Amino acid sequence: MADVIVGLDDWIIQDGNYGDFAQATNASFALEFYPVVPLPKYGRRDHRAPSFTHILENSYEIVAQVAHALDDWWVLDAGVLMYCDGEPPENARPGTWLGGLVFIGIDPFPYFENHAHEPGALALVYDWKIEKIEIETGPFIETKPKHFERDPEKRGWKEVAGTEEGGSFLLHCKRLGGPRLPQSRRRP
Repeated sequence: MADVIVGLDDWIIQDGNYGDFAQATNASFALEFYPVVPLPKYGRRDHRAPSFTHILENSYEIVAQVAHALDDWWVLDAGVLMYCDGEPPENARPGTWLGGLVFIGIDPFPYFENHAHEPGALALVYDWKIEKIEIETGPFIETKPKHFERDPEKRGWKEVAGTEEGGSFLLHCKRLGGPRLPQSRRRP
């Protein structure tokens, strides 16, 4: 897997975890995944190859092998290594194959600030070329008192040169190299 579309919310930049991103530039970061539903064990015994199929925006259908699992984070290998912050499900043991739908985003801070410095941590930082950036354009609607979400009927994206505007972004990236451990960096 050489290309990936990753999600990025502006709070990650505002927190000082990264600077702004721009099209046609290179960046280094790990990928964080979030299971849409719990990932079931992959049952086909004849298929033991990772796969990573783009569905929509930053969602992917994956078949992946558990590469690392601790009490508070775990790693999947779906052709690219990515982590999930939090307790792994019971079926996520190293060597197990899982399949399902996940969202992919940029590591907001748990990996480079904490997990990467633990003994036995896997190298998860890749070098990427950011080929295109899109910002979400759908309006917010109140779904519960004082709770706002994007209107699912009016969701849309437009291409932008960079992330300076603030919002929710999709970064279209081409993998250049990695994985490696992060350089030491702490938030201010």
